[in-house]
Amino acid sequence: MRMRAPGYVLLEIIIALTVFAIVVTGLASALHSSLDAANMLRRQAAIRRGLESILVEAKAKTKREEMPITFKDEALGVEFRSELEELKWVNRRRKPVNGLYVLRAIATDLRLGKRAHDSAEVYVYRP
Repeated sequence: MRMRAPGYVLLEIIIALTVFAIVVTGLASALHSSLDAANMLRRQAAIRRGLESILVEAKAKTKREEMPITFKDEALGVEFRSELEELKWVNRRRKPVNGLYVLRAIATDLRLGKRAHDSAEVYVYRP
């Protein structure tokens, strides 16, 4: 029986460690990416909840003048605001419908100073 040369064992160990290091680096990168995605989804869900809550709060107001609301969420770094826009609507009899509005909630990212991707709106009838 022939013995292997002792230099090949060292080469095999180096190759195995290199493959192991590449695999571990790839797994760490995948874990980091999945954590970033989870954080982004959690932030988007919080923004959507904020938009929904400001719409509910503004819609509950009895007067149109009270419907525009602004709220800053310092922890999230987002400013929520609602705005009211009158709709020009004509019914089947060709008469204008007065008192129909679009209540829109907009989220602004305070860190970036620009509008976030999410907004929400609801139709409101206040004659």
